Amino acid sequence: MNLSIISWIIYDIGNTLFNAGITGLFFPLWVITKLNGTDATVGYTLAIGLLATLIISPIIGAVSDQAKTRKVFLGISTILCGLSTTLIGNSTIIVSLLSFGFAVTTLHIGDIFYNSMLKDVSSKKNIGFIGGIGAGIGYLGAIMAILIGLFIIEDQGYPLGFIIMGILIIIFGIPILFYLKEKPNKKQNRYINISTNILKRSAIQLKHTLKDIKEFPGLAKFLIARFWYSWAMYTASTFTSLYILETIGLSERQIQYLLFTGIITAIPSALIWGKMVDKYKPKKILSIVLILWILNLIIAISAGIFIISDNIWWFISGFTGILISGVWSCDRPYMHLLISDEFIGEYFGLHGFSGRLGSILGTTSWGFIVTTMNLGQPVALSSLGLCILLSLIFILSIETNYKKREKTKWKN
Repeated sequence: MNLSIISWIIYDIGNTLFNAGITGLFFPLWVITKLNGTDATVGYTLAIGLLATLIISPIIGAVSDQAKTRKVFLGISTILCGLSTTLIGNSTIIVSLLSFGFAVTTLHIGDIFYNSMLKDVSSKKNIGFIGGIGAGIGYLGAIMAILIGLFIIEDQGYPLGFIIMGILIIIFGIPILFYLKEKPNKKQNRYINISTNILKRSAIQLKHTLKDIKEFPGLAKFLIARFWYSWAMYTASTFTSLYILETIGLSERQIQYLLFTGIITAIPSALIWGKMVDKYKPKKILSIVLILWILNLIIAISAGIFIISDNIWWFISGFTGILISGVWSCDRPYMHLLISDEFIGEYFGLHGFSGRLGSILGTTSWGFIVTTMNLGQPVALSSLGLCILLSLIFILSIETNYKKREKTKWKN
C-alpha cells in the first residue's frame, strides 16, 4: 500500500473525528447539558452550516474540475474546519454556535475534494475495498473522540476537548497534502472558451452539469436516493445520543461506551462491505444495508416506546456500526461507477448537494417534530424509517448498467 493510499485513508480519521465525535456526540451533549438548549437548538444550528454548504458545493465542485490540483482546496477547508472547531465552547455562546456551523460548512466542502480523490488512489477493481478501508480506519477518529471525552472532557470540560479535536483534524489532514499523487485532471471545458476566467467557466459548467445529468444512466435516481438516506442517517447520527440521553435515560458515560461498541463493529465491517461491493456491485449491497437499517430503526423506536431492557442498546449500537460502514462503503464507489472521471469534481459537487439537502431537512425536521410540535423523539425517529424506505425504492429502480457516458464534444 503506497503513501498516496495511506494519506487518503489517514484523512478520514480526522473527518470521522468531527462527524462522530463532535457532530454526533459532544456538540449535542454540550448544548443540552451545559447550555440548557433543546433538540431544535442543535438541529437548527447544524442546518445553517449545512445550508451554506448546500449553496456553495456545486460551484466548488465545478471549480475543482477547472483547477490543476484539488489538494489546495482540501487543505484550506481542513485548516478552517480545525481552527473553527477550537473556538467552540471557548468564546461566547453565539460565537461558539457560529463556529460550529462554519466548521460543518468547511468540513463538508472538503468532502467534495476528498471523495473525488478516491479515483486517484484506486482502480475499478479495488475501488470498493480502498473506500472500505478508508471508512474502517476512519473510525479510529471516533475512538480518539471517545478517549478525549472520557479522559479530558469529563475532567477538564468541553472547551479543552474541542481545542484538542480541532488540532487533530488539522494534523490528520496534513499527509494527504504532501503524499497523495493526483492523476492528471482531464480538464475539458464544455461549451466554453478556455481563456474564460475560472469562476465564469465554473458557473457555465455547472449550468450544463444539471442539463447533462440525464446522460449518465441511473445518476439522477442515485442522487435522489442519497438525498433520502442522507436525511435519515445524518439525522440519526446527530440525535441518537440525545435520544438515548433523554428518551432512554442513560448517562453521558454510557452513551460513550455505546458509541465505542458501534465503532468496534464498524471497523472490520467496512473492510468486509468494501470487498462485497467489489464482488457484487454497490446496488445489491446498498439495498441489503438499507433493508437492515429499517429493521434497526424499528428496534430502536420500540426501545423508546415499550419497556425493554437497556441491554438492547448494546445490540443496536453494534448493529448500527455495521450498517453505517455499509452505507459509506457503497456510497462513493457507486458514484464513481456512474460518472466519467473528467466530470468527477463537477458531479461530486451534486453528490454533496443531495446529501447536504437531505441533512438540512433531516436535522431541521427533528427539531421541529420534537421541540416545535412536541411530538417526542420516537415520532421523529419513526420519520427516518420512511426516508430509508423511499431511498430503497429509488435504489431498486436503478438499472444495473455502469457504462460510462461517451465523451461529450467540447467547444474550445
